[in-house]
Amino acid sequence: MQVCIIGAGLSGSILYRLLSEDGFYINIYDHVLVRGCKSMNFIFSNKNEILTVKKVLKTVNINIKDYIIREIKEVNIGGDNYYPNKKIYVINKSKLIEDLVPRTVVTNREFNPVIRRYTTKVIDTGVIVREFNTEAETKFYDLVVDASGCAKVLQLGNVYDKYKNDIKTCQFLIAYENEESPEKFDKFFIDEIKIHKGKPMIGYTWITPIDDGLYHVGCAYYKNDHELWTYLTKYTKKMFGSDYVRVCGCTSKINGNLISESFIGGIYEKRCVAGVGESIGLTTPLGHGNIYAIISAYILSRFIKKYDLNEAVLKYKDYIPKKFAELDKEKKAVRNFNVLRITKLLRDYYNIPAHESMKIILKSLY
Repeated sequence: MQVCIIGAGLSGSILYRLLSEDGFYINIYDHVLVRGCKSMNFIFSNKNEILTVKKVLKTVNINIKDYIIREIKEVNIGGDNYYPNKKIYVINKSKLIEDLVPRTVVTNREFNPVIRRYTTKVIDTGVIVREFNTEAETKFYDLVVDASGCAKVLQLGNVYDKYKNDIKTCQFLIAYENEESPEKFDKFFIDEIKIHKGKPMIGYTWITPIDDGLYHVGCAYYKNDHELWTYLTKYTKKMFGSDYVRVCGCTSKINGNLISESFIGGIYEKRCVAGVGESIGLTTPLGHGNIYAIISAYILSRFIKKYDLNEAVLKYKDYIPKKFAELDKEKKAVRNFNVLRITKLLRDYYNIPAHESMKIILKSLY
């Protein structure tokens, strides 16, 4: 079987390795030079998720312990310290992805070669409005997988519908040494939490300690890139003073679409199409999606190995919304400004007491 994977991030790289183990012929495309630098936190909701991720990585001869930079045991939220209810690890994600699929294996750093071969668009109702250019251009792909993350290459054709729920982000990698108080930023910081009524994602600012004086500083809000960059520059200076160096910075976005509103898979013109990870909405309202990227790629690979390809894709399409139904419930709760559900969400993740959650929610109204 011949496979095209669009995107060589975490989900695409995992899928590539899992299918490669069984001898599938695969082309994997990505235009990004540095992969995996935008989200380094692996947040496990329960022990089962930890065991599943360990199992998946062990299948491709990867030990997750080799990539753990630190475990986050304490979170500072708005100046108060909490002990999170979930396991949080800072992972060297770029190295993990490179070890899964080296840059030299990734063909064509632009999506264009794929799009020229595969130009199907899916509108809101799931109707195909455009098909392959020519048979000659696509005859060697039996399966096309969208692992493009927030780019959502094979998702909704209408640009507004495709991105209307996405939350914009701005992120800096900074170097900072403070010999007088090295423990000042030795925990995960979350600040300026904002609930945007009518939107499924929660906005906030964060500081993640990495290692050797490096920090990942970022923010996610429903604002434009310029506003976010200006805000984060001021925030970083406020927190770190003038004794830091910005190593790099970027703006991006996080897919806020519901899984039930996304195009997960199907069969068109005798070819199978499927999506994995963030591209199909596998993100929490807080923007976390690394664990679901790994698990969804694993599920798709298992179905492909167990069933005929057509049957595998259809079973995958039906299974994913059920498997990750809780993610849609959480996003709907945030979008509808469901106070009880939002309070529970903040408590489940970061152990924020109900009265503090209410302060955050009330602040978001004004």
